[in-house]
Amino acid sequence: MLDDYKEEQKIVYQILKNAIKKDRLSHAYLFETKGNKNAYNMIIAFVKYILCPYNKTLKTDCGKCTQCEKIDKNIFSELKIIEPDGLWIKKEQLEELQQEFSYKAVEANKKIYIIKNADRLNESSANSILKFIEEPEANVIALLIADNLYQVKDTIISRCQIINFNKNQNNELDYIQKLQDTIKIPFDITEDTDLLKEKIQNVITFINTIENKKLDSIIYTNKLFHSIFKEKNEIIFAFDIIILYYKDIINEKINQKKEFFNNYDTDDIKNNNTLETLNNKLLISIDTKDKINYNANTNLLIDKYIIDIVRGDKVEEDSWSNI
Repeated sequence: MLDDYKEEQKIVYQILKNAIKKDRLSHAYLFETKGNKNAYNMIIAFVKYILCPYNKTLKTDCGKCTQCEKIDKNIFSELKIIEPDGLWIKKEQLEELQQEFSYKAVEANKKIYIIKNADRLNESSANSILKFIEEPEANVIALLIADNLYQVKDTIISRCQIINFNKNQNNELDYIQKLQDTIKIPFDITEDTDLLKEKIQNVITFINTIENKKLDSIIYTNKLFHSIFKEKNEIIFAFDIIILYYKDIINEKINQKKEFFNNYDTDDIKNNNTLETLNNKLLISIDTKDKINYNANTNLLIDKYIIDIVRGDKVEEDSWSNI
């Protein structure tokens, strides 16, 4: 059951459970598993939670009921699993999927398809599935899985909600309280911390995209930042997280312990940047946060921020004069 992963993958669990509880399921998810051996089992548990009619009851046999057993055996009519046929996922496989999913669901009120190894979608197969992901039939949910997010086609990434698994499966101390004590939280988290953890995940995805996609990340700015952080206090919160994130990476770079983000894999950023560059990126982030307080054109400011982070050079004061 999905609750089995509550401690192992706290952030992923809360994002998925919250989406179901609040009826905010996305039409398409892209799961970056980072080699986590339990990731696929958790995704299947998520599928069961959506499709099984007992998911909101107190029945103790949920997970072992007929529906769940059929999902485990891959014979549930409303679930289709696509895997590479040879080296690549073929266009014909996806055309067959779309044909099957054009029919009305009979065993559940939703239909779900899983694409394993989504990085094996070549140009032809990716183009074949794009419109189906972007404009799905009613009650159709796509779950794409890849070990490394940045090996997936950009056109696919831009159409999915990104969910990042924690590579380290050790239980970590909850950092939420420490964040609450350190920065101002502009969200109501009096009942639970789901929303806060989701927003933190959004920030980390944004900065990781910049680090990996470089200047190409500008095309994702609206989806990954502006549509999520709209008010000034929310944007400042995002930059507070970015600043703490870079501070933790710098700590790791100099063989010190992270303070906040032990449950995030920061190895790529740490290894792909010198200590000087990381320090510069931290200063750029702090400088940008300061500018947000009195700059009305946040869209331009964020674009400039991306450019400066990609450069990795310390920004001089007069470089902002035309913003």
